[in-house]
Amino acid sequence: MIRSLAVFVATCTLPGPAALRAAGCGATQADARDAAAVAPATHKVLIENDTIRILDVNLPAGSKEPAHSHVWPAILILDTPRPGAPSEVRNFESRWQEPRASDQDGKNGKSPIHYLEIDLKKGDCAAVKNPPLPPTDGVVIHDPTIKVPFENEYVRVLEIEVKPGESEPPHTHTWPSVVYYYRLPSSRRGTADGKPPVDRPELTQQQVTFENFAQPIHTLLNTGTYLYQAHRIEIKPVTDVAATKR
Repeated sequence: MIRSLAVFVATCTLPGPAALRAAGCGATQADARDAAAVAPATHKVLIENDTIRILDVNLPAGSKEPAHSHVWPAILILDTPRPGAPSEVRNFESRWQEPRASDQDGKNGKSPIHYLEIDLKKGDCAAVKNPPLPPTDGVVIHDPTIKVPFENEYVRVLEIEVKPGESEPPHTHTWPSVVYYYRLPSSRRGTADGKPPVDRPELTQQQVTFENFAQPIHTLLNTGTYLYQAHRIEIKPVTDVAATKR
């Protein structure tokens, strides 16, 4: 299924600049050919603010999309079934997408495709070089439940997996983040503020939120019967200076 999307994108992209940049930082605006405008049935806006826009993209098998544009750089989180696993457990792929002037009409393959598209509205701003993180950061402490499938100057994607009965070590998160759950088993979240742990029920549908704040020290115990999976797409800080055209 992921291969189908790769072929779909490769066959529908028109030649264009490697990145579309406006004259100033944060100045790029969606145009009349924006995917959410011309294909709202398959590109649904879940969250939008002055920093990001999150699209939930569902392409049915054999579907055809109209020509459309992608004016902002974006990180895509694709999911496909994981063979031999419960339906709640998925395989994920993180993929970077540069701005594109236009995609031609394209037809999807034999399998449906689903992914989140996190558009970075300040992707035309110069990124802060080597932004600092505290020693309690989940990646800095080498949390074994966290993998970083993708990172560049604008985003860092954390892929968290906790097996049933196991827990993650205490850690923090500093940068604003998109938090994405496809499904979730029941869990117990603990903090270091002296409050009792909080039991969370099973989540049986997709949940996407945006946290524009730091997360203090916390940990999580998987109290369910299948793999706990979460994605935290961290938005790195940028300057107020326009990025150099690539």
